Amino acid sequence: MILTDDNFVTIVEAVKQGRGIYENIRKAIHFLIATNIGEIVTIFIGLLLGMNSPLLAIQLLWINLVTDSFPAIALGLEPEDKDIMNRKPKDARKGIFADGLWSKIIVEGTMLGVLTLLVFSFANKYYGLEVARTMAFVTLRINRDGT
Repeated sequence: MILTDDNFVTIVEAVKQGRGIYENIRKAIHFLIATNIGEIVTIFIGLLLGMNSPLLAIQLLWINLVTDSFPAIALGLEPEDKDIMNRKPKDARKGIFADGLWSKIIVEGTMLGVLTLLVFSFANKYYGLEVARTMAFVTLRINRDGT
């Protein structure tokens, strides 16, 4: 940390900003990896079960380039929580995935993939492959950003 003045408030503000940045990085990583695990589960389990591919390559590309980018950027730019300075400091020996982040990511990604496969299977049975792929695509998109 480089201080440009001798004001203690500058140090407190720098720590506050650093904690906010760290939390935003964790949120963005959580979102991106969990949703990508959902895609992997959807494709991999679908192929293991002998289904047609639930998503086309262009749909996966669209999901990764368009619907992942803007929410991840928004998570990275969120303001700090009001109580961020009341929290204890992070242990420097713990990694960014500490405190159960890996397990949350895996559970959420798996649930997202399984839900997408269920929607795909239902739609494929009753409406055909094209509608099923569209519904799988929309399911992944809705679960990504809540809209």
